[in-house]
Amino acid sequence: MGNLDNFKIGAIEGVSALLILIAIIVAAIAVLTVIIICSIKAVKERKDAEEDRAEDEFFAEYGVTGEELRLNQQLSDMRSQLISQKRIKKQMLDEQHIVVVRESVEKPVEVVKEVVKEVPVEVIKEVPVEVIKEVEVIKEVPVEVVKEVPVEAPAEQPAPQPVEQGPAPVKPEELVPVKKEENWKNYDGEYEGVYYDPEDGCYYEGTPSPELAKRLEEYQAELAAKSKRKKKEVIVKKVTPPFLALKTPKNERKAPKKEEGFDLSVIYGKYVIEHVAKEDGKEEYFYTLYGPKDNVLYESSNYSALPYCKRAITRFQTHVLVGEYSIDVQDGKYFFVLRRKTYVHKGLECATFDEANALINQVKSYAQTDIIREQ
Repeated sequence: MGNLDNFKIGAIEGVSALLILIAIIVAAIAVLTVIIICSIKAVKERKDAEEDRAEDEFFAEYGVTGEELRLNQQLSDMRSQLISQKRIKKQMLDEQHIVVVRESVEKPVEVVKEVVKEVPVEVIKEVPVEVIKEVEVIKEVPVEVVKEVPVEAPAEQPAPQPVEQGPAPVKPEELVPVKKEENWKNYDGEYEGVYYDPEDGCYYEGTPSPELAKRLEEYQAELAAKSKRKKKEVIVKKVTPPFLALKTPKNERKAPKKEEGFDLSVIYGKYVIEHVAKEDGKEEYFYTLYGPKDNVLYESSNYSALPYCKRAITRFQTHVLVGEYSIDVQDGKYFFVLRRKTYVHKGLECATFDEANALINQVKSYAQTDIIREQ
């Protein structure tokens, strides 16, 4: 205690001086801690900024930033979750077989049930006709009971209120049909056995409808007028359409080549066009639709030239949007079939019905990708 009395800081001595010293030490430690934390935070922020800058410089070659890439990945995950939730909801509805039936509920009519046995005519005359119609006859009851039952006349029903009529329904002839945009960019003349459909922008085997045949004649007349002014023939009659798929077996696919750096196909999928040289000197071109993980979703038929193979990709994308899907089974294998008019696209063989159905959803998700590569 004596030593503590001798301890002093300036004019302050004893316990007060010791407390002040402790407070100074605590304050110094707090300031030092704040300085250390701020330094660590500044170093970390500088490091993160350098990493973001390096990441942006790396992805700038592909026209995206690191933040856009992360957002695209989040959108892809959300899209997959939404598709999965819709599929689960549809399966639940299919299993429950929910049927909604709306029934009109009528108000019960109050019926005065009288118990009568051989009622005299005088009593019946005193009862209104409306009540007599609702009398239920049951045996073994005395007539005096009937006389003591007060009979009330039915209450007057209120006059029906006029119902407001809604707007008059539109007659079918008053509906204006929506004119679809025509696509003539793939039209290259008339061929035997096929016709051009400007709605889908491709050729189909068979004969067109009378309406479409008339439109084709009008378009041919327009081209004839243009060719007359240019003094050259535009439409050429050909025997074999070169753009139709060849009747040859599918060729073996090679693994898709890896792209250097970041590959956008890991988000959007891709088409890969390949070709093989045959012994007779001819070449066959074919395409394959791959998913984000290079999983095969669809394999095309063979085509005689590269332009026709590229045109087939555009046609397939259109049919994926407007075609009809079904699942067939053959030799214990399941596969989806996509039909659009006379075109039939056969999917890959799957072990179960659910796998074939899931493959349809994957094709719908990635068929519209604009990533098309040749190898």
